[in-house]
Amino acid sequence: MRYEKADKKVAALLLTAALVVGTTACGTKGQQAEGTDGTTVIKVAYQYGLAYAPLTVMQEQGLIEKNYDGDIKVEWVSLNSGSAINEGMASGDIDVACMGIAPFITGVTAGIPYKMYGTIAAQPNELLTNDSSIKSLKDITEDKKISVVNIGSIQHIFLAMLAKAELGDAHALDNNLVAMSHPDGMTALLSGSVACQLTTAPYIFKAKEQDGIQEAESLDSVWPDGNAFIVGLVADDLYTNQPEVYQAIVDATQEAMDYLNNDQEDAAALLCQKEDVSAETMLDWMQDPGCVYDMKLPGVMDMAEFMAENDFVDKAPESFEAITTESAR
Repeated sequence: MRYEKADKKVAALLLTAALVVGTTACGTKGQQAEGTDGTTVIKVAYQYGLAYAPLTVMQEQGLIEKNYDGDIKVEWVSLNSGSAINEGMASGDIDVACMGIAPFITGVTAGIPYKMYGTIAAQPNELLTNDSSIKSLKDITEDKKISVVNIGSIQHIFLAMLAKAELGDAHALDNNLVAMSHPDGMTALLSGSVACQLTTAPYIFKAKEQDGIQEAESLDSVWPDGNAFIVGLVADDLYTNQPEVYQAIVDATQEAMDYLNNDQEDAAALLCQKEDVSAETMLDWMQDPGCVYDMKLPGVMDMAEFMAENDFVDKAPESFEAITTESAR
């Protein structure tokens, strides 16, 4: 099987996205942007994890509504993968979203009509294991399964970067991959159903609290602290035709980041409710050196070039400017 199975899954997503883009380029998107009473309506998609804290703050504090001069209704949608978000953005069902760099690069090179309006977060990511014999990638045998969120997810690409550096082949461990959400992957790791999980905060913190779970491999050599992890996306239609809404989204995102960076105790008290932990525990997680909220973090084109060089996408974007709005530059 090796990489063929993973490649088919990515190819299927790209084909679906391309077909949907072709059929919706002049479709219903504009009609969905306004309610029957003239209220502007947008749909925002997000995922699980501490990386999405700015979205939580934006939702809980109504920051898009606050920064928009008019009537606006924001519908929040939780999806479990970048692939699902790509499908929603391609079909026009989603206007704004946040997801890992890798599925964004997959989508934008496939022609999904969106742009990155800024990075959202850098986060600690680790390859965890329940097997004390696994000290590096070289110890992962064919029978050892590795949980990642999805084929083509940023965790998959992180693992590929490690495999390229240590094993000489970015696809050396593709046959070991099992696609699971972060929570399900953690459950599988704790139960022994998988030997490893490449995951992010807060799941790395939660898992390592349990006996027998340790870091198998550091990502520092391929993706150091401070490099971007999650990016914010805006549909081309909204960016072009609703500049006031676009600016409200940008301003709301920055306001949420300012809150997270400057009022951490208050932010921890808000966020802890989502993860069912104490405010003190949440504050500890937020103060991890790898946890950074900023709209202009490095690394996006580095990942794009790696993905192109190792056959995850056909080619890298022509330039950073070609795939971003001015607020990201």
